[in-house]
Amino acid sequence: MTSDGENEQNRTGPLGKDQRYIDNSAAVIAEKAKLWTNSRRQHVVRQVLAAPNREMSLRQLALNLRDHIDEQTEQDPDYDDVRQTLRRRHLPRLSEHDVVDFEDNMIRPGPEFGAAVELLVRNDPRV
Repeated sequence: MTSDGENEQNRTGPLGKDQRYIDNSAAVIAEKAKLWTNSRRQHVVRQVLAAPNREMSLRQLALNLRDHIDEQTEQDPDYDDVRQTLRRRHLPRLSEHDVVDFEDNMIRPGPEFGAAVELLVRNDPRV
């Protein structure tokens, strides 16, 4: 927030008046990089991208992620643990960065979803 209470992202920045202010500070770049170092958050984006109408329930996402973890690591993760980790850690972080909207146990693309998909494609063209 700025001193007059205006949202910092809506202030006049290098793009001019009424343009989104881009913060390229090292802290912001590091935070965005941490967002993508986690394979579970990457999996969330892939699942929403593949979902009908680009939306899915927390239950379906947790089941898909549990099965994915089981296939990749030969572990048998507990559904409730996977669901709670998504609810408490991964979805709030993705929502905070506007990648997804998480409301009423439904996950939908947020305003930055396209940028997230673009990053995934750059790092793995099979997405």
